[in-house]
Amino acid sequence: MTHPDPGGQGQTPQPVVIALDLLGGDAGPEVVADAALAVLQRTSDVDLVLVGPASTVAPLAQNRGLLASPFDGRVRLMDAPGEIAMTDDAVAAVRSRTDTSVHGAVTAVREGTADAWVSIGHTGAVLTAATLTLGRLHGVTRAAVAVVIPGTAHDVVLLDVGGSLDVSAEVLAQFGELGRAYAIALGLNAAPRVGLLSIGTEPGKGDALRKEADALLRTADVGYVGFVEGRDIAAGGPADVIVVDGFTGNVVLKALEGAAVNVAHALAKVTGEKEAASVVAANYLSGSKAGAVLLGVNGITVLGHGGSTADEVGACIDLAVRLARHDLVGRTRQLLSGGS
Repeated sequence: MTHPDPGGQGQTPQPVVIALDLLGGDAGPEVVADAALAVLQRTSDVDLVLVGPASTVAPLAQNRGLLASPFDGRVRLMDAPGEIAMTDDAVAAVRSRTDTSVHGAVTAVREGTADAWVSIGHTGAVLTAATLTLGRLHGVTRAAVAVVIPGTAHDVVLLDVGGSLDVSAEVLAQFGELGRAYAIALGLNAAPRVGLLSIGTEPGKGDALRKEADALLRTADVGYVGFVEGRDIAAGGPADVIVVDGFTGNVVLKALEGAAVNVAHALAKVTGEKEAASVVAANYLSGSKAGAVLLGVNGITVLGHGGSTADEVGACIDLAVRLARHDLVGRTRQLLSGGS
């Protein structure tokens, strides 16, 4: 499917189709169904494929009015009776089972009946299914999970935050290209600056992996600005894109989220503003910050928190639509091939 840019000259955009995995959320499929209803009510150019067991999906869709006349032709149900539990071996389950909601949703993207898919289910299963089913883009060695951090001066794309735990310097350099494409697609910066997370900004800082990746990035055409430190993530410092290995990135992300909520609670005690924590949480889980995106695969995959609310799932859907409209995969492919 192809979709004109929303800034096109008088063009009526073709509907973007999003496949929704209804299973895996902490609060059950009702949360995803509520998000689907909200999206249909506030948009006219987004269609949905609801993926899950027919015995669950059909009654939910009827109960929420998703199949009612205002939404004629905008919702399709896909029967996928299997679920991957959090205790399952993700790789084994994805490889051996084709009846799961994860498999159904990602297959819709591969077959072109959906433009993107969204899941708040088993993260390992989502990443595995996307990589195996969609395949990596030409030249991509490892896919990366990217998030947007709300920085003080500007938002920052942070990657990888859990997709690839053990990486080489070449992979870290490649993440710079992936993150740059993502920042451009989001409209964060037309010429994003890329930094490499280390323990200091001076040349020669960091371990052997960081030093080697630094040398490679200096020869790459990615707008590289050198080493950055942890404080530059939340401050929105010299880089718009910050590259890190998946192990460290995941630890950093959770530390940032925990610190933000901690500060919000401390402020609430001092100011009496009880809503401070929820405001901070909303800042981390709304708009382009709603979910993580798997970069480097041949299709758009958005992952949400398992504990997401309906509003947060809706924001994940909005993000998937935005990336489809701005052709994230095509832009990434072009940048990887040396285009601008």
